Amino acid sequence: MDFVRTRAQQALIERAAAVAREALAPRAGEYDRMGGYPWESWHDLWQQGFLAVAVPTAYGGLGLDMPSYVMVLEQLAQGCTSTTMTLHMHSVVQMYIDVLGTPAQKTRFYPEVVEEGKLFGSWGSEPDRRGGASVGGTVIAPLDGGYVIDGEKHFCTMAGAAHRYMVHCAMDGLASPYNLQLALVPHDHPGLKITGEWDTLGMRATVSPSVTLSACDVPGDALLGRPGESLASGVGLAFGLGYAAIYVGVAQRALDFTIHFCKTHRFEPDPQSRAHDPIVQHRVAEMVMALEGARLVLYQSAGGWPEADAVQRAVLAARAKYMATEAALMVTSRTVQIVGGRSAHRRYPVERLFRDVRTATLMPPSGDRALELIGKATLDVRDHGLLARHAG
Repeated sequence: MDFVRTRAQQALIERAAAVAREALAPRAGEYDRMGGYPWESWHDLWQQGFLAVAVPTAYGGLGLDMPSYVMVLEQLAQGCTSTTMTLHMHSVVQMYIDVLGTPAQKTRFYPEVVEEGKLFGSWGSEPDRRGGASVGGTVIAPLDGGYVIDGEKHFCTMAGAAHRYMVHCAMDGLASPYNLQLALVPHDHPGLKITGEWDTLGMRATVSPSVTLSACDVPGDALLGRPGESLASGVGLAFGLGYAAIYVGVAQRALDFTIHFCKTHRFEPDPQSRAHDPIVQHRVAEMVMALEGARLVLYQSAGGWPEADAVQRAVLAARAKYMATEAALMVTSRTVQIVGGRSAHRRYPVERLFRDVRTATLMPPSGDRALELIGKATLDVRDHGLLARHAG
């Protein structure tokens, strides 16, 4: 499927594809088996400038627009799902800093990424709350001229590896959902404690266990924006759009593998390769069409992002994530079926791609929530709590 790209976008896509092919893909299987941090791949992303995709050019980053950003994620995901997902989480934090950060904060935090290759995590989920719901159990309160955070976070991506963690908190004394406060906590704070394990079906190299924050004191300049400001900005809705790009990238990798497999394998007594089987042809065609539809909606959503307000962005992200989820689940499942029993062997990437997609697509908003958003927008049904439930 062809889309009009600028020369700059095409060069960026080719660079991301090369990094995915030469650096990320060769390590993806081992990181998956270990369930450990993709240190070498993060280093390569930094060296190639991709850790700074969302850092403004004025601070030495690439400062990508949203269409370019999703195209880069799509390419990198074909190399390693987990590494690309951690990059996306990190990059959304940089978007928050761009919109909510003071000049002093940008001068302080951006060089840590651009010059030092540091990663920033984003922790929003809580054990007793549905994914994507507003926070409530993690409270931040004023104390001695600064603030103190207490609570527990779930699915804390890059716990123990990122340099700073953007913690989603509820400002003490304010009503939900306008009490949402973001605070950057350093990795070596004694109040952080990893309390859960990370031994999962897929996305194993994201390393996202539970973390407890106990009497975690931070200065005032660790806070990003005012309470409720991050929600109104709509920045967090980029999470869903980036997820969609990653799903499309993984599905493309599965489709490419399927096509190559069918062209190069035949089974007795068939005289020709699997590619000549009409049933296989039908299945591959369905995979192609599903993926092309998802990519079209993804690119349309990314193209409309700059001019959209927060509510419109929620719908754009829901459209892209729903289509990409359905396509990726179907494509990876069909790959397993077409390749057959061989797909269970770890020498092929098929089983890892299948597991990663099945795990990653559980991220908010769910399919039902996405459809609710799309339906309400289509029927012009107002929902004042929409952003609180779908902002990331």
